[in-house]
Amino acid sequence: MTRLGRPPSARKELRALLTEMFDDGTGQVAPLLAGLLENLVSMPRPTLCRNWLRNNAHARDYLRGLAHGDIPLSHEALLDLPSWRTAAHLCDLLMAAGALVAVDRQILLFERWYRSEVKAVADPQHAQALRQFTTWRLLPRMRARAANQFLTSGTRNAAAHEFSKARQYLVWLAGRGRCLQDSTQADIVSCEGPRHDIDAWYATATDPDATRTFLKWAIASRAMPRLDVPARRHAERAPISQHRRLALIHRFLTDKRIELRTRVAGCLLLLYAQPVSRLARLTLDDIITGDDGQVFIRLGDPPTPVPEPFAAMLTELAANRVNMNTAANPGCQWLFPGQRVGQPLMPIGLRRQLHELGIPLTQARTAAFRQLVLQAPPPVVARSPGFDYGTATEHAIAAGGTWNRYPAARRDSTLAPLHPSRGGAP
Repeated sequence: MTRLGRPPSARKELRALLTEMFDDGTGQVAPLLAGLLENLVSMPRPTLCRNWLRNNAHARDYLRGLAHGDIPLSHEALLDLPSWRTAAHLCDLLMAAGALVAVDRQILLFERWYRSEVKAVADPQHAQALRQFTTWRLLPRMRARAANQFLTSGTRNAAAHEFSKARQYLVWLAGRGRCLQDSTQADIVSCEGPRHDIDAWYATATDPDATRTFLKWAIASRAMPRLDVPARRHAERAPISQHRRLALIHRFLTDKRIELRTRVAGCLLLLYAQPVSRLARLTLDDIITGDDGQVFIRLGDPPTPVPEPFAAMLTELAANRVNMNTAANPGCQWLFPGQRVGQPLMPIGLRRQLHELGIPLTQARTAAFRQLVLQAPPPVVARSPGFDYGTATEHAIAAGGTWNRYPAARRDSTLAPLHPSRGGAP
């Protein structure tokens, strides 16, 4: 009787599959893809990668093209491929393996979208203005933000929206017989209605505030005359009541039917007024346990104490995070790890989950922040949860507290203002 040998393990099978796929034509793995091969083979669950490669024909073709040199190993070449989602994921994997220079994925996707959009602009002057606006305003702003944090799809969508609105404004202006360079404040087209071009745009356009960045850039760069641009309009939203806030906190602390990471995110928002984009950037190093067992979370300086039973929830999440079984997150330190390589959970996902559970995010954060400034002086609140003094003082006044008379809150205080990147107004 012939004894059957043990079937090959999933890891060995994956290595054999990748070795064949990454062959550069010499019988050897392409040197630039060797690091990627090792990252994929070392996944905690290699069957996930094997199934992905077997089911995604684009991934197989793109990897073979990279190995043979048919596809240049560059961000631009990859993101110009037909299946951009597959290509974007490969960019993430290649950056993690050191085969590509690290660039924020949202910037890459925006650049891909922008190149296709500007090609569709028929007017050469409009195309030039939009290229300059993107090159000198939108992309530098995105890169500056990416230097401090991972960008979200919301950042990319906002930049795309501003680009589209700038394009619409140029077309609208051309319809009035004007170009950007000879825009005037007076309306010479009609004596009726708004008397200024920009005023007419703000009176008739949908979401005219999205054009403000373009108009300010055009004026500053002397692409158009110095005209008056209306201030950005902010919609006022009343905070939720303290009764509702406490009821939501109780639900997140006790309802175990809700996913743990969602419960933790909800409590951080309702207790400490933290924006979801800030929560997504928390790491394991931001969770600190003192010698006496007291748990702290680093939202500012100094770290903020965490009360029970929320402290137990927070430490449980740190010990049992999701999305840790893929090649995307080997040794990941994010408290909320995402599925993308080396990056945290996308804030849009957390926002959607919290919305579905009945939390109006802006109103809830405002209520939480006002409760904080009623309990402590604005400078103390600002230092710990990571907001600036001005925000804390404004909310203390709005909440009806008396801490605005606290000496340390004065503008000429010896305490230096906190950097605004640590948090903004709810």
